[in-house]
Amino acid sequence: MAGIDELIANVVDRNIDYGTTWAFNSNNNDPSNDDESVIVKQLKFFHQKDLEKKYSDKNLYVKAFFLHHLLDYFRETRFDIYNIDLIFNKFLQEKVKTYIVNNKGKKINFQIEIHQIFDLLKKNKRELYSDLRGEYLTRLDNKKEH
Repeated sequence: MAGIDELIANVVDRNIDYGTTWAFNSNNNDPSNDDESVIVKQLKFFHQKDLEKKYSDKNLYVKAFFLHHLLDYFRETRFDIYNIDLIFNKFLQEKVKTYIVNNKGKKINFQIEIHQIFDLLKKNKRELYSDLRGEYLTRLDNKKEH
């Protein structure tokens, strides 16, 4: 899904869920970065990973980062997850940053990658909701039936 290599997706998932590599990256130990949120530090780390790798489709780590957090947001939000446009808007407002500023002061925007993921999920709603189906959606469905 999203053209992200399974290995990259697994690396991103493990690093986000267990917070290992990015937290100890020498770039993130810079005292000037102490006020950055965890999300920004993660995004910078995965962007750097993309710069180090030379894939034909750039920003695979960044795409996996946004997809991971978006799927988490679907599971944790209080908003109607079937209103996919609302979820996308709230995700951008509440959960992530759409850009970073590198150590040279250059703003790097990830709107293209974010919208590629949004478009993919919109086109594949059935698969999205099927994948999300589990304890949370099963509980919602049971409440609707009673």
